[in-house]
Amino acid sequence: MAMFGFRRRAKSAVASTAAPEIEAGSRPTPAAPGRPGALYQTLSWTIIRRLDGIFQGDHETLFHGTGMRMSDIREYQAGDDVRHLDWNVSARTGALHVRTFYEERELTAWFLIDTSESLAFQSAGLSKRQMARQAVETLAGLLVRHGDRIAAMLDRGLGNTPLRLLPPGSGQSHVIRLLDMMEMHREDSVPPTSRPARKASAAQEGLPSSTQLTPMLERALAVIRRRSLVIIVSDFWVASGWEAALRRLAHRHDVLCIQITDPLEMQLPNVGMLTIQDSESGEQILVDTGDAITRARYDDIMKQRQAKIAQTCALAGADLLQMQTNQSLLRQLMGYLAFRKKRRALSGARASR
Repeated sequence: MAMFGFRRRAKSAVASTAAPEIEAGSRPTPAAPGRPGALYQTLSWTIIRRLDGIFQGDHETLFHGTGMRMSDIREYQAGDDVRHLDWNVSARTGALHVRTFYEERELTAWFLIDTSESLAFQSAGLSKRQMARQAVETLAGLLVRHGDRIAAMLDRGLGNTPLRLLPPGSGQSHVIRLLDMMEMHREDSVPPTSRPARKASAAQEGLPSSTQLTPMLERALAVIRRRSLVIIVSDFWVASGWEAALRRLAHRHDVLCIQITDPLEMQLPNVGMLTIQDSESGEQILVDTGDAITRARYDDIMKQRQAKIAQTCALAGADLLQMQTNQSLLRQLMGYLAFRKKRRALSGARASR
């Protein structure tokens, strides 16, 4: 789906939604471009250290997936990863068996970052691009603090521009290199004319998106040889066809999909007649947002879209973290990491039975 921007025609602008909620003692990172080192230091003191304190001394429960060395084969138990089934042993014994692995203490995390123009959408507080950037900064900072390595691919999804690749590296300096790359990639993608705020209504009109996610996923399949953590950061306003590539990627790696959303995208506001412009192609359409049927149809389409994304990730075996720009970054990450830690503990308890 394409992302569209408002051009007000009738009523006054939509009232701003509430500012993003921030934990006490923590302030949002300023959206000042050009100083990734300063931004990273701010996050390190406010968010990264608070998250790190929660998981201090429990290195394996942050993100670590399965190691590469097999340790044992045992009978399948409810909740085991079906990707680890050993079909040869299962055929010989007549019962399903799975392989278990030694846990690796070091991890390489790959960030696959969508930098398409749809992430410029902003209704209040942070834009989707700013939220994506802070999520990447925070997770990358957590990983390098635990001695892991990070790498990245950046793609605008246009099909006519090359992907930018950051090879694996460790340390805070490598995090800053990633932030530098994200900033340069953003500046390179800005067209000479100014752009209005974005709004998602292409789905309502049945218009296709020009953003492609599949090429970056396919490139990751070719480049990432060793089992790794793959974090896909996007708003997933992308053309169809990426689902199969995600399944193949999740079959080899531990995959986390982070969907960045703006609350104004989820519900079409009643502001009268609007001229809506595609953020990437420049195409314009006129939409009557005062029509209750139009708004209801839009709501249904958005619910179906969210359900489809969640189902795609579930079928692929990938985690999905939906982050809203008007919610606290710290709380959203804490909720996900706590869920992952609990799930890992339950899986370990079942395996020890």
